[in-house]
Amino acid sequence: MEINGLINGIKGYDRVDKTTSSAKKGKGSTSQASLQGDSVQVSSEARLVAGAMSEAQSAPDIRQQKVDELKALVQSGEYVPDLRKTAAKIVEEDLELLI
Repeated sequence: MEINGLINGIKGYDRVDKTTSSAKKGKGSTSQASLQGDSVQVSSEARLVAGAMSEAQSAPDIRQQKVDELKALVQSGEYVPDLRKTAAKIVEEDLELLI
């Protein structure tokens, strides 16, 4: 299974430029702002995506129970794949490559 375009449209971070905000307000010199440096605040959406990515990466690549069930069906001769569904999925994936 592929998940495409998951991160599109998610704002990952908000940049806070302390030098610019100090200069606009007319308070203090830029040297004080330079000592503080820039900071980055991670948005809640980015934290959510990072958590989901972490969970997905820690999940097993193979669902062993499902594999064992299918293997048993094939060996017993009871496995009958839906050929139309299989063909439709092949065509669908090929079309995605062209678009």
